[in-house]
Amino acid sequence: MALCTVLATTTPQLALTGKCAQPEGVAFDAPAIVIAEPINPDVVDQPTMGGDLVRLRIPVSTFQSPEFRGAVQEYIIEIDSPHQTLRILDFWPKSELYSGIEGTVSVQRTQQSESSFNFNVSAAFEPIGRGAAQGEMHKQSSEQESFERKPPMQILSSSGTIRRGYGVFFKFRPGPYPVLEGVRELAILAEVPPRWRADMLQIYMRAVGTTAHATRPQSLGESRLWMTTHREGDRAAAAAATRYVNQERALRSLAAASQSQVASHALPTFWHKLGASLDVIDPKIPRDYLTQVIFGSRNQYYDNPSTNRLPVDLRVAVLDYWDVRNALAAYATSGPATKGVQVSFNDR
Repeated sequence: MALCTVLATTTPQLALTGKCAQPEGVAFDAPAIVIAEPINPDVVDQPTMGGDLVRLRIPVSTFQSPEFRGAVQEYIIEIDSPHQTLRILDFWPKSELYSGIEGTVSVQRTQQSESSFNFNVSAAFEPIGRGAAQGEMHKQSSEQESFERKPPMQILSSSGTIRRGYGVFFKFRPGPYPVLEGVRELAILAEVPPRWRADMLQIYMRAVGTTAHATRPQSLGESRLWMTTHREGDRAAAAAATRYVNQERALRSLAAASQSQVASHALPTFWHKLGASLDVIDPKIPRDYLTQVIFGSRNQYYDNPSTNRLPVDLRVAVLDYWDVRNALAAYATSGPATKGVQVSFNDR
């Protein structure tokens, strides 16, 4: 129970449910801000829709807990443009195969057939005499075939587009050396609107494998993050991305510090706590309220009864977060910087 209490103070969802979750064996990390490098469309073969081309280089890190005793079978990474302002034209790494055998495989096939026939006949013709005849017939054939073929291949990594071309996925599997820990650099070539300056991407990372106590594949850890990006050299857009990163960090810190207050507002009476522990009633504040606030639409949760029950300072931080997020999203279609112009943007 002491361990669950410690976890509940750091994980907002645990205190609302009264349940202790298993620690994740794999953790992920991705940069909060990625620079969008302009690309000359003349050097790109892919057809465009008249927008600008940018390249994003995204290092993604994976870390396995020292206590983890399972086996990772696959890493899945999805990068998505929720407002469909970045259309994926190309990506790297591509799908890759590997084999534990170098070169080709020699195959030999030998087929043999053999048949034999023996006969022995005797007859008596009294009183003329006796007669006997015997014989043997034997036939044998042999065929031998020899050729070279490619060795069996296994998938090391695979990738492709999702969300009708406004997202991309990557899958990584262990190869001959089952080491999946470390950093991998992903790259995306995207088309953006001509007036594009900055944007927000969602990156979802998940590990699938087995644990020391279960052989069936299951989730070993996952993470969902906002990743901001801005055009290289655009200082105003870079400042907006930095403000968003700082505001999200402040909101998460305040939510963790206000966890006891949130729990008391979510389950105000003993009967609410008892009903939640028995899964009879739901808390007045959703278990995943912070996820809904960070990734949901402001229009959906601006005047929502559940978020209105949050402590006042946390509710103010939520409103500030939405304002900063909408201001950054406006740079996806705002065009060149204009002095004295205030741009507003509502989530779609």
